[in-house]
Amino acid sequence: MTLRLPLFIAFEGIDGCGKSTLCARLHAHFLSNKLPSVLLREPTDGIWGRKIREMLKGPELPDAAEQVRLFLMDREYDVENNILPAIRHRRLVLMDRYFYSNAAYQGAGGIPPVSILEENVRRGFPIPQRVYLLDLSPEAALERISGRDTGTGNDLFEKQEFLQRVRAHYLAMADERFSVMDGSADPESLFRAVRDDMERAFGA
Repeated sequence: MTLRLPLFIAFEGIDGCGKSTLCARLHAHFLSNKLPSVLLREPTDGIWGRKIREMLKGPELPDAAEQVRLFLMDREYDVENNILPAIRHRRLVLMDRYFYSNAAYQGAGGIPPVSILEENVRRGFPIPQRVYLLDLSPEAALERISGRDTGTGNDLFEKQEFLQRVRAHYLAMADERFSVMDGSADPESLFRAVRDDMERAFGA
């Protein structure tokens, strides 16, 4: 099994949808099949990504505009140091969250999602060939999240009403570049569905 490389694929969805598990499974699968796969995530582990993680753990979140600013700084770092080098070296890039997350999450915080998308495009950030959106109800997502050790920080991103707005923004931006997947499916079925779709769409 081969794919036409380079290939840039993003995975999106509300907290608890299972995308990180799916990304890790796909990454391991492609590596085992001798495909040069790179798994990235946002926020990154760079200086701006660490600031974002601390922000999300804090007692209070800054306003949505400041959140967007920090994510843009982190993404500039990610694009320059990780994404573009991998694309130039003809890798398969699997992205666990990308700027669609900002449009959905900070959109739910009051920033128009279209303005966030337009700013990312204006900055010349690469556009994925495919975005897999794992759609899951907030109720189901929160049930999954409740089993995690989430600490004692601000839990805004795990509240049902907020996640419902996030989900609505995700679904509203799902154009022909998106494949909306059933996030309630078992992990093995979801893995096979995405793997098979990638092979059909991007197989050499």
